[in-house]
Amino acid sequence: MTEQTGDALANQIAEKQVQRGGATAFDLVKSMESEFAKALPKHVPVEQFMRTAVTELRQSPDLQQCSAESLLGAFLTAARLGLEVGGPLGQFYLTPRRIKGVPSVVPIVGYRGLIELARRSGRVGAVKAWLVYQGDTFREGANSERGPFFDFDKQPGDPTGREIVGVLAVAKLAGGDVQHVYMTLPEVMERKARGAAGDSGPWKTDRDAMIRKTALRALAGELPQSSGLALARQVDEQVQTFIPGQVVDAGTGEVGQ
Repeated sequence: MTEQTGDALANQIAEKQVQRGGATAFDLVKSMESEFAKALPKHVPVEQFMRTAVTELRQSPDLQQCSAESLLGAFLTAARLGLEVGGPLGQFYLTPRRIKGVPSVVPIVGYRGLIELARRSGRVGAVKAWLVYQGDTFREGANSERGPFFDFDKQPGDPTGREIVGVLAVAKLAGGDVQHVYMTLPEVMERKARGAAGDSGPWKTDRDAMIRKTALRALAGELPQSSGLALARQVDEQVQTFIPGQVVDAGTGEVGQ
């Protein structure tokens, strides 16, 4: 982005903020199409990204009323990660929240979004997380024969009615090694409390998936890192503020000034 276009966009955003209204959010997002195109990975068409973005806005009046900076920051983050906003894939959620009195967008990387980012490195194979219910058997440890290990056996039958006590996330690396993380439910809730998402959005509508995602996020730090996975761990459940004049590198999706 040149200095001139950055100034023009800054003026446009300032004008839109004064005119806050239902259509304003659509205008803001559409005005950023060229910047989204620069940030998106080559395999994600900007037309597809814009369709899902507009659909998500249309379905959420509360989202339309959020601050321009947090709205554009969340969409730009989704573009940098190359994840679909909203929709059936559950890769990336936009959650309206009031942060210090200001209606803001909290971006949340979904369970399937984290799996997608982990596998993009090419060094991670199968990735999955299981809910552990009361009555299931889970044991982990380490010894000279097996090294670090875990044993997990699910109690047969429908788990409905049994309490969730934990979550197990497992990834098989390209070389054959297996990495795992087990978290108790209180540990999951403690991590949730660190974010800005609260009890709304996917934590309300897709709680089980978010519990699995929390364990995957903890496991992600132990996996081979791609730029996308590292970024997801940094921005997940934290308000992202777009600053007019930011430049998105077309090759890496990194933001600079």
